[in-house]
Amino acid sequence: MALVKDYAIILSTRPFGESDKIVRFFTMSAGKLTGIAKGAKKSQKRFMNTLEPFNQVRIEYFEKATSTMVRVENADLEESNGGLEVNLKRICVASFFTEFVDKLTKEKQKNEHLFDTLKMILKSLKTIEFTVTDILYYELQMLEHLGYMPNLASCVHCGKDLADMEKLYFSRERGGTLCSGCCRSVPHRQYPQGFIPRMLTLDGRSIAESAKGFERLGTEILEDFVSFHLAVELKSYRLLKRVTG
Repeated sequence: MALVKDYAIILSTRPFGESDKIVRFFTMSAGKLTGIAKGAKKSQKRFMNTLEPFNQVRIEYFEKATSTMVRVENADLEESNGGLEVNLKRICVASFFTEFVDKLTKEKQKNEHLFDTLKMILKSLKTIEFTVTDILYYELQMLEHLGYMPNLASCVHCGKDLADMEKLYFSRERGGTLCSGCCRSVPHRQYPQGFIPRMLTLDGRSIAESAKGFERLGTEILEDFVSFHLAVELKSYRLLKRVTG
């Protein structure tokens, strides 16, 4: 049983027994792991304020081939969650993205791009007030890193490449855009001209916060896609929708 050292982001924790904690964390080199931190509720040395959600840590753990759970030995703080607590919206956004990673990844599934994106989100949230457009941008990034990106370039039914002006119809059931011919036989929603191409070129800060129409439609299309294709319920998403209007 060797000691493993890695960088990790704490996704969630819960008490276990009188003095221990069960910790879910996403590592740079090994993906998501679940571990038990012995004495973490009482420790004033090894786990002093380190195993808190959204913290970025240098973690040390022991892994057994016969166990699905690792034993967390130590965690040194690399980047604290300080700054997220200033308002409810920042906490809700952070909770949404950590739960997104937790629910949509398997244990020990390495994904460095996803790790880097989550790290960037949590760091940015400490100083930046995210708009709905920012949330959509990072959600699309995460879907792409996970291999779940909706097809917004061609018709998902016949495969025809679509010019931007033709990207009007989106099928949540098929997971992407439809051409004008295929939309006659496949369930879909129609969107304003230019909306779907704009989704493909989001950069988080390029669209004014006042563009509520875009934000509403963007939220709708990703909400439909995620709920239908990925079959996950994100508890944090309900509160996030309330605080973002």
